[in-house]
Amino acid sequence: MEYPFPGFLPPELGGNEPWWFAFHQVPELPESLVEGKEREYISWFLKGLAYNPSAITEEDIDVFASHAKAPGAMRAGFEYYRAFPVDAEQNRESAKAKITTPVLVLGGDIYPALGGDFPGNFGLSSTQALAANVTGITVPLSGHWIPEEQPQFLIEQLAKFFSE
Repeated sequence: MEYPFPGFLPPELGGNEPWWFAFHQVPELPESLVEGKEREYISWFLKGLAYNPSAITEEDIDVFASHAKAPGAMRAGFEYYRAFPVDAEQNRESAKAKITTPVLVLGGDIYPALGGDFPGNFGLSSTQALAANVTGITVPLSGHWIPEEQPQFLIEQLAKFFSE
């Protein structure tokens, strides 16, 4: 769900990745700028990447923020992005022999933080570069947070995919 693989950013991005990909890769800077403002930072992503921001409650944000404030938590999240260049190399190597297991890719319908009219399911083409048997479903009226925004639709799609 909602994941473009490093090394295979989808053409829908037009060669541009979201600003936070590069920002999170800068050594030490994001940690120093976000420290003490974890809730505000996390809240921007939770609300901005949701098609339906009301699906993300203040209590939800509090839970995410409480974990983000733990020592080393934000650094760990930033390190995930800092690994993208190595991940990209490894993914390109792995793509030489595509995964044959059926793969379901669920992507949101709209992303307000990316301008609002960004085409949905940007992980589909990325996954198709790595796997041969890919089913892509764009989740209607959902942004990045599919389980929170469209839980029933998600359950139905997972049940259908795994029953087949």
